[in-house]
Amino acid sequence: MAMERIFAYACGPEEVERYERFSAQFGVEVTCCAQRPLPENTHLARGYDCVTLAAARAVTAQMIDDYQAGGVRLLAARVIGVDNIDLAHAKRVGMPVLRNTYSAASVADYALMLALMVTRHTKAALLRNQGQDFNFGPYRGRELHTMTVGILGTGNIGALTARRFAAFGSRVLAWSRNRKPELEGVVTYVDLPQLLAESDLISLHLTSNPQTYHFMDREALFAMKKGAFLVNTARGDLVDSEGLIDALEAGHLAGAALDVFEGDRAIHYLDHGYKVLPHRQRAILEAMPNVIMTPHLAFWTDTVADDMVRNSLIGVRDFFDGKETPMRVV
Repeated sequence: MAMERIFAYACGPEEVERYERFSAQFGVEVTCCAQRPLPENTHLARGYDCVTLAAARAVTAQMIDDYQAGGVRLLAARVIGVDNIDLAHAKRVGMPVLRNTYSAASVADYALMLALMVTRHTKAALLRNQGQDFNFGPYRGRELHTMTVGILGTGNIGALTARRFAAFGSRVLAWSRNRKPELEGVVTYVDLPQLLAESDLISLHLTSNPQTYHFMDREALFAMKKGAFLVNTARGDLVDSEGLIDALEAGHLAGAALDVFEGDRAIHYLDHGYKVLPHRQRAILEAMPNVIMTPHLAFWTDTVADDMVRNSLIGVRDFFDGKETPMRVV
């Protein structure tokens, strides 16, 4: 059997090293490219069997057509989310798409970290410290064991996050389309209105799709308990940014910690030094002393860096071997 050829977009030096380490193990040939997948560079993958990519840029219908015309038979994401790929078009033209899987602990740990930072008003404390103002300031922190935490979505990441909050002594409520019996004793599943009304902090762990767009819209944000906090390590479009700004400016919410935000694909993972960014909502949120924003780093650990390459190659290998793979989404 011929060795399949894979073209890997957006590969940094660390990923190149990992592809060199894992490709022989899985019997594939990988060509790494530092360029991000764009409409103008689809020709680079011509003659390859598979294109693998991350989630920073949109993969449009035209790009899928170009890949297919060049002989590509599979699109394989190196990340869990595939909402950047036009899946409907891929299905129409018969282009299989694989998602990936990696350590859920990476995001669960980060969500807990952001929760601790926002509830202890770390951003405001650091800003005061930089100005050599060593007073307590106007903010007192909260202790997690005194708080009710709401988990929206109990997939792999949400379930692990729930367990972490429970270990800190929090009362944990959960809402999910699919309830997990193994979380009995860790979370109490409730309906959405109850979770919004009773949670002192809500952590988002939903996938991004048309049904979850602006899941936390203005109405939902103002239905949250007054003085509550919002943590989002999932996808930016789950939260209506204008509604969040309104809820924060009105003093209804005490703070937010955002690893993602609406429209972040055009901003994250690039150096925009000294440029004016055309994103007013981000600027407003970033300016608030009770809002912590990080550039979509929740997943990025040593363990995940290995998983992204190794597990995507497992999925590709299984696909070309004709095996069923749970990573296939189209």
